[in-house]
Amino acid sequence: MREYLVSNEEITEDSTFDVVVIGAGIAGMTAALSIDPKLKVALVSKAPCCESSTYKAQGGMAVAVGADDSISLHIADTLRVGQGVCCEEAVEVLTGEGPKALEYLKSLSAVFSHNDQGLDLTREGGHSRSRVVHYYDYTGKYIAELLDNEVSKRSNICCIIDAFLIDILTDEGSTTGCIIKEGNRLAILKAGAVVIATGGYSGLFARSTNALSSNGDGIAAAYRAGAAIADMEFVQFHPTAFTTLSGKVFLLTEALRGEGAFLRNAVGERFMLNYHASADLAPRDVVSRAILKETQRQRSKAIFLDARHLGRMCLMNRFKQVYAELARNNIAMEQELIPIAPAAHYTIGGIRTDLWGKTNIAGLYACGEAAATGVHGANRLASNSLLEGIVFGRRAAKIINGGTFNTRLSSFIYKSTKKRQGSLPDISLLRDKLEDVAGVARRGQQLKETLNWLQDVSVLDYQEKQAYRVKNAYQLAKLLVQGALMRQESRGGHYRYDFPEKDDSHFKKHIIQQWGMEAMVQ
Repeated sequence: MREYLVSNEEITEDSTFDVVVIGAGIAGMTAALSIDPKLKVALVSKAPCCESSTYKAQGGMAVAVGADDSISLHIADTLRVGQGVCCEEAVEVLTGEGPKALEYLKSLSAVFSHNDQGLDLTREGGHSRSRVVHYYDYTGKYIAELLDNEVSKRSNICCIIDAFLIDILTDEGSTTGCIIKEGNRLAILKAGAVVIATGGYSGLFARSTNALSSNGDGIAAAYRAGAAIADMEFVQFHPTAFTTLSGKVFLLTEALRGEGAFLRNAVGERFMLNYHASADLAPRDVVSRAILKETQRQRSKAIFLDARHLGRMCLMNRFKQVYAELARNNIAMEQELIPIAPAAHYTIGGIRTDLWGKTNIAGLYACGEAAATGVHGANRLASNSLLEGIVFGRRAAKIINGGTFNTRLSSFIYKSTKKRQGSLPDISLLRDKLEDVAGVARRGQQLKETLNWLQDVSVLDYQEKQAYRVKNAYQLAKLLVQGALMRQESRGGHYRYDFPEKDDSHFKKHIIQQWGMEAMVQ
C-alpha cells in the first residue's frame, strides 16, 4: 500500500487541467511551452524562476556546432565521463538534438556571446572540443528569464507560484493529478498528465551550490506514488565553489579553467597534472577527488583557483557575475588567489524514465535533473544539464501532445495510521551527516551506520503540518545512502575508500529503488 502525506479531509478545493508541470526551471518551462497551446497547462513552482538551479547556472550549454566538432565527438566525451553506465541511446538523443535545442532558444530571440568567428564557444572539463554556448557567465539566468517571459505570453499556461508539491495522485496505476499546498490551502490539481521537473537533491548536503530548497521534493513524491527511482548514489561535486563572507556557497564556473585558470595547493604548486592527463580540465569527479587528496597530502584545507594571468579586462568582461561577486567579498581576481572547495552541485539520480520522459506510471513524466534517463551515467559531462532540460522537456511535451487525457479523481487517499508526538528531526543535522558520510569520498561502515539511523527516524510517521520538506529530505537521504552502500565499487560521482576500483562484472549497472520493494541492481 502506498503512502500519502495528507488525507481527504484536509483538501479544500480542486481544479482541472489537461497537464500539470511541476517545476519552473529550464526543463519545466520548456515542457510547458512545448505543449500544444490547445491544452490547459498548470505550471507549478515553489519559488520564482530566479530561485531555480537553472537561474544559477553560469557556464553554458554544450552543443556540437563548432567547425572542429561533431555529434560523434560529443557522444564520445559524454560516454567517457559517464564511466560505462550511460544509456547510449539517451546520449545519442541528447547530443543529436543539441543543435535543434540551440535553434529553439534562438527562435525565442536568444542571442549568445559571439566573437569574430561566430559563436564564442568555450571548453570545460571532460570536453575534447570547445563547444559550450554561453551568455557571458550567467547563461542560466539569461535562458531562465527568456523562457519565463515567453511563459507569461501563453494564455493556456496558468502559473501557480509559491506552491509546494505534496503528492502525486494515482488510480488503477494511472496518474490522475497531484496535491499541492498553496499558501494555507491544500488543493488537488486534476490532470491526465503530470510532468515532474523539480530538479535534484543537492540541497540535502550542508555545502551545496544550489538552494536548500533543492532537496528533491518531486522525486520523493514520485517515489511514494510507486515510480521507479534510479542512480541515487551518484552525486556530482563541483570542484570550485567559493564561500562568501556571509557563509553562502558561490559557484565559480568551470569556464574559468576553460579559459586558462588553474588550481594551486597550499604551497602554491599546480597539482592537477599529477592526477589526470587533462590536468585542470579533467572531469569534475576527478578534480574534486584530487582536491581532497591534495588537502590530505598537504595536511591543509587550502586550495586555490588562480586566474590572475587572465588579466583584469578579460575577467571583468567575460566573467561579469563572478568578478562582481568576488569583488563584493574583497577579492580582486586579477591580483589574488581564490580559495575554493568542492560542493554538491548536480544529482544524477532521479525518476527513471524512457527517452520520452515516460515513467512506469501511466501519465507521469519526468525531465531535467529530476529524471534519470541514464544520459549522464555515473558523472555528468559539464554543461550537458541545460541541454538536457531543453531536449527532454521538448520530448516529454511531444509525447503528451499525441496522447489522450483522463481527469478521473482518485476516490480515496491513504493516510498513515501511525502518529508520533514531538518535534520533527533537524534537517540541518541531516545535511551535516550527508556531507560527512556521502560526500566526495565514502566509507561503507559510515554509510551503514547512517542508513540504520535513517531507518530509525521513520519521518513519515510524523503528521505535523508544514513538515513536508523535512519528510522528503529524510526519505531521499535514505535512498541515497542505501544506493551508496549497495554500490561496492568506485565509479564517477561515487567513490568508496573501501572499494576504490570499478567492478564492471557486478556494478556496470543501475541501482533501482521502488516503494514497497527491495532495491535491486539491474
